[in-house]
Amino acid sequence: MKQLTLLLLTISTLSFGQSNTLTLDSCLQMAKRNYPLIKQNNLITENEKNAVSNDNKSWLPKLAFIGNATYQSEVISFAGTTFPHDSYLTAVQLEQNVFDGGQIHQQKKLDKLGGEGALQQNEVELYKLIDRIAQLYSTILLNRENLKILTIYKNDLNNKKSIVAESFKNGSALQSDVDVLDAEELKTDQNIEEAKETIQANYKTLTLFINKPVDDNTEFFTSTGMNTAPGDDITRPELKVFATQRAIWDARHKLNNSYALPKLTIGGQYAYGRPGPNFLNQDLRFFGQANVNLKWNIASLYSLNNEKQTVSINKKMIDVQQEVFEFNTKSNMLSQTAQINALKSIIEKDRLIIEKRHNISLTVSKQLENGSITSTDYLKELNAEMQATLNQKLHEVKLMYAILSFNTSKGINNF
Repeated sequence: MKQLTLLLLTISTLSFGQSNTLTLDSCLQMAKRNYPLIKQNNLITENEKNAVSNDNKSWLPKLAFIGNATYQSEVISFAGTTFPHDSYLTAVQLEQNVFDGGQIHQQKKLDKLGGEGALQQNEVELYKLIDRIAQLYSTILLNRENLKILTIYKNDLNNKKSIVAESFKNGSALQSDVDVLDAEELKTDQNIEEAKETIQANYKTLTLFINKPVDDNTEFFTSTGMNTAPGDDITRPELKVFATQRAIWDARHKLNNSYALPKLTIGGQYAYGRPGPNFLNQDLRFFGQANVNLKWNIASLYSLNNEKQTVSINKKMIDVQQEVFEFNTKSNMLSQTAQINALKSIIEKDRLIIEKRHNISLTVSKQLENGSITSTDYLKELNAEMQATLNQKLHEVKLMYAILSFNTSKGINNF
């Protein structure tokens, strides 16, 4: 049964209709909406909005209140006048940014890219849900098929046991023939119970993921006509992460360039106190000033070339990481394509094997009824037919898994 957990189904193109009907496509979409990690998208968006809002506020006037009182142990005397030892100042100071070299604009762009990158990284993590949900979906499907085969197998055993029991009464069969069928029936009952318990456990797990009740009445769909996505281009969410990382380094470079440009501000101060600009007047009074301030940190130009090289190196590192990702992805897609082709051929042979095994089972069934073979011989062939039927279902699910794996590697855009 360990093989069952490795099997996946391709996304069905059937739409989600009735309330008791599930396709793999609908399960994936519901699981994504219900998975706790999806809540992080809203938090990332809100955090980005707050950062951009703070950036916009950098254009608002800077308003400050100043209060100051001092006492000097010594003061000057001028023309026979001695100035007071104490001085007072209360003022309202205003400063408005006029030109910042594009610093605020680049910081806003960088904050937006940071939020976009975080959302895309979250999408990469959510993308991993495809594998988990498809495993559950396919395991339920295969266990249901297994349960159907076991039930048919048990019914056949019951029929043959009645015939053999009657032959035993007539003396044409041995007690051991009846015991063999009894033991096989008990073993089949065990397998049926195990299959039911496994299915119920998977129902509960899938219910948890999609937040929708799943039980024996829920109809699951498989698609036997699915195909691999056309084209060789890869559209995985990881590629968007790489692109955003490069854009972030470009934005950082432009932000660093803006630090090297001159900054222009205008401002003013309205004050009350003494002394004012006219220190000869020691009366408490109102006074004010206006100013234009130009600041240019020329020293910041020294490191621009090194910072440019740093950006270039980091972008090249991202290019290498993307190249490795695409190389590994294409390698996986080649293996998956080979597996798809092999499974298609195997399934064709499965149909022939089942047909042959069924004919053999019909023959040995008649032989058992005629008493020409033992129950053990009959069960051997019946088990072979059951295994052949189960193998076909197993290979069909493996085929759907291979196709889904190929499409997932290439990129599923509607997830």
